[in-house]
Order: sequence, then C-alpha cells, then structure tokens
Amino acid sequence: MSNIKVSVIVNFHNGEKYLKKCLDSIIEQNYKNIEIILWDNGSNDDSSKIIKTYRDDRIKYIFNKNKVALYKARNQAIMYSSGELIAFLDSDDWWDENYLSSKESFFIKKEYDFFYSNVLFFYEKNNNFKKYKNIKFPNGIIYEALVKDYFIIISGLIIKKEILEKEIYFNENYNIIGDYDLLMRISKYANAKSFNDPLVYYRVHEKNFSKLNNKMYYEEYKNWYDKQCEINDIIFNNNKKNFINKLNKLEITYLLYEKKSFNLVFKILKYPNIFLKLKFLIAFFLPLKLINYLRK
Repeated sequence: MSNIKVSVIVNFHNGEKYLKKCLDSIIEQNYKNIEIILWDNGSNDDSSKIIKTYRDDRIKYIFNKNKVALYKARNQAIMYSSGELIAFLDSDDWWDENYLSSKESFFIKKEYDFFYSNVLFFYEKNNNFKKYKNIKFPNGIIYEALVKDYFIIISGLIIKKEILEKEIYFNENYNIIGDYDLLMRISKYANAKSFNDPLVYYRVHEKNFSKLNNKMYYEEYKNWYDKQCEINDIIFNNNKKNFINKLNKLEITYLLYEKKSFNLVFKILKYPNIFLKLKFLIAFFLPLKLINYLRK
C-alpha cells in the first residue's frame, strides 16, 4: 500500500464556527501519513484558540497577519507543504474517515496526476444531505467533460505537487474561479482518477462566498474567457459554444440581483436551455428578498 505523504491544505478566515468539525475529520483519517497546513488568513475570532486545543505534531498552524485574497492564501499555504500530494479541504466542509484511505492504492500509480471525488451536499438550512452528482465520473483526460459540466469540488480534490509546480499554482488574480482556472489548465494533459463514493461533505449555507458575489463570479469568468480567446487555443475554440453559454448564465444570474430591465428579459429569452430559461423568467418577476430566500 501507499506511504506517500499527503499535505492537507485548510485556508480560513474567521472559521471558528466550523473549524473543529473540519479539523477533527482530518485527524481521524484512517490514512495517517499526512500533514495538516492550517493557514489562518488574518482571523480575529477564536479560531486560534480552537487550534491550540489540539496536540498533534502533524499540524502546522500559520497565522497571516494581513489578510490576502483566497488564491494567494492557498498558494502561500502550499509553500509550507512537504507532501507529494496536496489535498484541499475548505474549513466549512469535512471528510469521512475513509476519504484518503479509499484512494490509497492509487496514490502510487504514476499514470494518475490528480484525484477527485463525488460529494454530499449538506444543506444547513434544512439539515439534510443530497448527493452532488448521480453520474459515473470520467477518468483520464477530462477537459471536454469539464467543459460540459464542471463537476469538481475543491474539498474533494487531490493533486500531485509536481503538477501544481508546473502550473505555478493558482492564479492569484481570482477570488472565486481560481480552482476552475487551474483544473481547466491541467485537465488538458493531466490524467484524472475519479471516485464516485461521496466521502466529502460540502456545506451549503447562506455565507457561501460565490453565492454572495454573483457579479464578481461573472466578471472573473469573463476575464478568464477573454484570456482564452486571446490564447486562441484549439481545444478551447472547439468548445467555445459551451463557454459562451456558461458566461451568459453567470451574467443573467448576477443581473437578476442588479437593476432589472427588459434588456435582461431579452438575454433570458435568448438563453438556449429551456429549463433554465423558464427558471430565469420566474426569478425576474420575483422580489429580490424572495430570490434570496429560495437560494439559501
């Protein structure tokens, strides 16, 4: 079996509400050859007090006095890692105790460059769970599969450190789509190994960053899209229609929270997916407070 060290990266800012559950789930992994990089991005709550209650020499706690953007923080945390594999777990998520051990036999196989897993969504509002995807995830070169449906959650992602180094880590200009950008880059050439068992718990709550920043999400994705157009990559160009649809979807979503106008109605009517088109039209005529309530 594998004895490869896995560096688990946990970035957080004021994470006291969920941090203990997250950290317990890492410490209780059946796979023991790990180090835990806790990157505290300028917290002013009791996060540090929670961490100090643990007596585990696998924990590296780094307090960053001046808060930085998320993907810069992720990159800085990686710099403290010594493992051959880098795993990510957001501080409001947690793992099943078999999450790492279920992948152990594949860690030593040279043909795989990164690993990703199905997850269980935990809806905090209703206190219930839902499987993220009911599909058989693909292996190997998965770029075109990700174009059609980006199904990777960062808390279920493990990457060989050499791949991260090759790509010069995350793009620090992004606050939301940094993991998307990285995965779209590496999935053109790096081999993926998928795991369909949902041994990752992704917490859905009212403070999920992407939900609160629809405009930023759209603007970052447009920036990414424009850069791909400039590169004039053949694989990107072959899938351009899918990227345009995603861009339009993000634009409509954020505009529903801005000043609604009939121009938005025209954008919605042009959207190709009938189900989403109807959903957007209904949302257009709903009060903002009701839209927020339904999204919680």
